[in-house]
Amino acid sequence: SCEKVKIETSGIDHAVAGVWELTEASAEGKPVDQYEVYLHLAPEGTFELYQKSGSQTRYDLFTGTFTTTDGIIAGVYSDGKLWGAKYNYTVSGDDLTLKSFNLLEEQKYKRSALPDEVIDNANAVVTKGAGSTPIL
Repeated sequence: SCEKVKIETSGIDHAVAGVWELTEASAEGKPVDQYEVYLHLAPEGTFELYQKSGSQTRYDLFTGTFTTTDGIIAGVYSDGKLWGAKYNYTVSGDDLTLKSFNLLEEQKYKRSALPDEVIDNANAVVTKGAGSTPIL
């Protein structure tokens, strides 16, 4: 069983591991700025996505797992629903860029800390469809 764990985690590009704060997002070349997002990508392949839209007072928390393969990152939420797209990713210093395959989306993140107030006040969202739609 130890071997199986190594296989599952060896597929994660550790360059993406860490906490990222969304700095810029666009869809079809137009800016999308209604979201505040923190994305925690853990080295073992789990993620926490904290997201708040302009009208929300608290962050929604989405969780799940992700994989990286040949410069592509893809994820599955805890309820079994896939991320909206697979993304080509690049990490350059403290910058992470995600570009979707299918919807012409681009998201830019900066390496960041995850503020305690974001964690402490987050609404845990079980289903992708409940409340807000996650950015990924």
